[in-house]
Amino acid sequence: MSDKNQGLNDRLQRKKRVQRMKTGMLWLLITWLLAQMLISVTLIAKVHSLQEQIDIITENTIRSQQVDQQENQASKDGNEHARIQKYDAATAASGGKDKDSQSQGSVQLALKEPDAGSGMGENENLTAKAQDSDSGQDNPDSGKNSSESGKSTHASGPAQKKAGKVYLTFDDGPSKNTEKILDILDKYQVKATFFLTGREDKESLRLYREIVKRGHTVGMHSYSHQYDAIYESAQTFEEDLDKIQGLIYDATGIKCRLYRFPGGSSNQVSNTDMKELIRILNERNITYFDWNAECGDASPQTYTAEEMTENVMKDAGRYQTSVVLLHDAVNKPDTVIALPDIIENLQKMGLQVLPIDEKTKVVQHVSAESVED
Repeated sequence: MSDKNQGLNDRLQRKKRVQRMKTGMLWLLITWLLAQMLISVTLIAKVHSLQEQIDIITENTIRSQQVDQQENQASKDGNEHARIQKYDAATAASGGKDKDSQSQGSVQLALKEPDAGSGMGENENLTAKAQDSDSGQDNPDSGKNSSESGKSTHASGPAQKKAGKVYLTFDDGPSKNTEKILDILDKYQVKATFFLTGREDKESLRLYREIVKRGHTVGMHSYSHQYDAIYESAQTFEEDLDKIQGLIYDATGIKCRLYRFPGGSSNQVSNTDMKELIRILNERNITYFDWNAECGDASPQTYTAEEMTENVMKDAGRYQTSVVLLHDAVNKPDTVIALPDIIENLQKMGLQVLPIDEKTKVVQHVSAESVED
């Protein structure tokens, strides 16, 4: 009997030990789970806090950027306002002049169509060989790319100590800036040369006549100014030439004998040998002019009005005869802004600012004389 009791007690003890082990393991599991939950809650809280900090930093960054943008825009608006004021002020002084009185002294490198039986027009004997008494280097290297899309380079030569003649030339007009340019030229009593493109709207036709009326030289710069079309062949070049020459004659009564190739005579975009096109102009007794100075308004680089003036002054001081490339285009207002300073600085140097005429020494990247008939 005692043995049975002893066995029963042993089983009860084992059962109690097992129960205690189970209870201990359960509490251990519960403790582990609670620890994991506590860690998770702590991590979630930290992530949330970190996210709040990130949101604050992002919001502050955005606000800072917005403030910078607003300040930059305000600065741009202020600069634009000042530029427009300068742009308008540059032309305001001569706005009320009697334009009828400004048509005197016109010097045209062109000719009126002669009356029947009268023979050659008064200026028809213009040739590309006209020379003045100046000496020194006047033409850039003929092998350089003279495309109007960038600032041309010039042949290095001895610097001229004594200033000579400067010819301001404006390509691509007429435009909405033409009248402003004309008013500035009138203000400084300066004549220039306008290489015109083909526009047949009423305002453009008026501007053709206004340029002539105010005494400036007119030349041709192609009708379409579309390089692919103009330079596709000799035939397309002649067709375009006939069109612009006829348009200017119909508008002004002047048959132009002056031309500027779009991109210059040494451009690298023509599909036709430029010497073939030069030969066409030679046969028609048409003189073409390139340039050996420029403001840079056709360059891929953007120049300020002040920098444009510096460019012209630097180039103009190198030659006895300087032909300056500028543009009369609606998207080039800084050229108009720079024009008064350009003229004033040229005049301070004692340079003669003149329109191209039959006595002007030619500036050609590819010499007309080098092209055989």
